[in-house]
Amino acid sequence: MTMKQNMKRFAAFAMAAVMTVAFPASVAAEELEHGDEKAGVGEVEGSVKQDIYQVVLPTVTDNMFNFIIDPQGLINKTEGAAYDGKTFEEGGTLFFERKDGGVEEDYSSMSDAIKIMNRSSVAIDVAVDVRVEAESLNGITLTGDKEFTDDTGASLYLALTDGEETVPIGADGVSMNVTVDAAPEGAYEYSYDEETGEYTYEMSSDLSGIEFPEYSFQLVGASNEKGDWSELKGAVPKILVSWKITPKSE
Repeated sequence: MTMKQNMKRFAAFAMAAVMTVAFPASVAAEELEHGDEKAGVGEVEGSVKQDIYQVVLPTVTDNMFNFIIDPQGLINKTEGAAYDGKTFEEGGTLFFERKDGGVEEDYSSMSDAIKIMNRSSVAIDVAVDVRVEAESLNGITLTGDKEFTDDTGASLYLALTDGEETVPIGADGVSMNVTVDAAPEGAYEYSYDEETGEYTYEMSSDLSGIEFPEYSFQLVGASNEKGDWSELKGAVPKILVSWKITPKSE
């Protein structure tokens, strides 16, 4: 047999082999089109609670808003003799005892601050309400004028302040409503517990550089030095202060 004939026989064999391989591939495609369906199953990896509510408040607030009315400035004129030499804000006519270190004096015309720190993963709403019990005034008049302009009565100025806004406390009291932002990015992190097989969302173990949002408020006051207080020594005005904190409403 010649080499030319061998080449023809090889080509014929190769063509037959190609046809043999191609045919089952055509059948397989037909079977996939008309055969049984194949199923895939989805699985939920997990779910964690992301709304974490954690607010830090002062631990001691008893007597924080007690105050002394001194319209004639007798305390400073006697160098605090009646108060064991405690120091009082110069020029003040109404004093709150200070314990938070916010001022140099032991007593000042502004109270200690109620500080609210939001360490939550969500924003919070803060509602502050302050009023003076009307029956406790016993002849003292509340005024919104801290300078007591043209006022010769036994008048008392009290106000709620948060450092940005100062609102005098009138006969109906006063309210402030603010929103405090959630903890900043990085304060909380996701983790996986290999023992329980559960995911968690918790405060980060490393809080360096994290500053949690805060809100604070104080009371400030004064009494009218031009008024006649001689018949009011026994008066004990009573301030009622309350605050409510809730997760921010949508």
